[in-house]
Amino acid sequence: MEFLIKISVVSLYLLYLSHYSGAYKQCKVPNGDAGLCLQITKCQPLNDLYLKKPKTEKEHLFIQQSICSKDSPKLKVCCPSESVWSSFKPNPVIFPDSPVLFTNKVTRKPPIKPILSPVVPLTLDTGIEYGPRIKDYQGTCGVDSSNANKISGGGPTNIDEYPWLALLEYAGGALACGGSLISAKFVLTAAHCLAGSSGKPVKVRLAEYNITSYPTDYVEIDGGGTDSINVTIIPVKHVIKHPDFNRALRINDIGVIEMTHRATFSDFIKTICLPPANYMNEFNKNTNFTVAGWGNDNAIRNEVKLQVMVPFMPTDQCIKVQGNEILDTQICAGGIKGKDSCSGDSGGPLMYEKNQIYYAVGVVSYGREMCGTEGVPAVYTNVFKYVDWIRGVMDGSITA
Repeated sequence: MEFLIKISVVSLYLLYLSHYSGAYKQCKVPNGDAGLCLQITKCQPLNDLYLKKPKTEKEHLFIQQSICSKDSPKLKVCCPSESVWSSFKPNPVIFPDSPVLFTNKVTRKPPIKPILSPVVPLTLDTGIEYGPRIKDYQGTCGVDSSNANKISGGGPTNIDEYPWLALLEYAGGALACGGSLISAKFVLTAAHCLAGSSGKPVKVRLAEYNITSYPTDYVEIDGGGTDSINVTIIPVKHVIKHPDFNRALRINDIGVIEMTHRATFSDFIKTICLPPANYMNEFNKNTNFTVAGWGNDNAIRNEVKLQVMVPFMPTDQCIKVQGNEILDTQICAGGIKGKDSCSGDSGGPLMYEKNQIYYAVGVVSYGREMCGTEGVPAVYTNVFKYVDWIRGVMDGSITA
């Protein structure tokens, strides 16, 4: 009789596993434990937390970090095992205000918790030590070492593509804008990202790929198994908007973020080049740029880093379409249905590849509310027109 009971228990357990493994994908809760990706209404502890009013900042953060899918209209979260529901505590991953760098080392076994690496002294990779500000990165910029094929139709990038892309985090964990790493300590972005409804960014995320698996990304590798890479988080020290930025006129929409700590370069963290010349004379109807980031699709931020190629549109043609003046401090690109800077982020770079080197020739500024409208381009800030100002901010001769 006891033997039959054991058989029944094992059978039920196997049935449970087969049912849930087929219906739900596995995931990791913020503390690193295994869980299942469920609609929040089917996960009692998180549903109770979601309905709780008011919630603390940590509780808000825990819910955000628990989101495991946005594929359905109903919120899905990584639900812990039912055996721990009675002792459930919403403990999110908290990053201290002091600089913390997560290791970028690729591992074969996903780590249970983020691995903290020691704070690196303010020294360039060459070993030369500088004062309170870090001079421009002395290494090679704009080199994308990914072996991925560039696809004009757009889609997800490889995890190591466009390693200069940055994601800006605001108070409460909101992700509203992007940027590009232009030196070990500075990020280029749009001015409207530094003084919008979300306030000022408080942290910069580097080496990000899938925002739903934050702070660790997992990717399948050839031959089976997974690789993992942890996100680098660096707090913001200063934000500097261009002094002539005008939100109403949408001009001089460019800004620079100084981080509290220099980034450690790797295959997943590199700088993009500032344009050394005004390439506008080279651009024509056959010129294509690349926009990449996490963007928005039907008002929902994409889970993984996306890319799309957008064509250059001459200024005179752009003026007719936009219905307003386009200055020489702006660049128009896009106009192909379904392909627009929605695949990127406000503040992210308009990338121009020349001799296998990428240049941030533009910064995503504005476009039509309905992204990807045929014949209607997005407008980007022309970075070359501001290179002297950017370098002045970086060397300390221009301050906020």
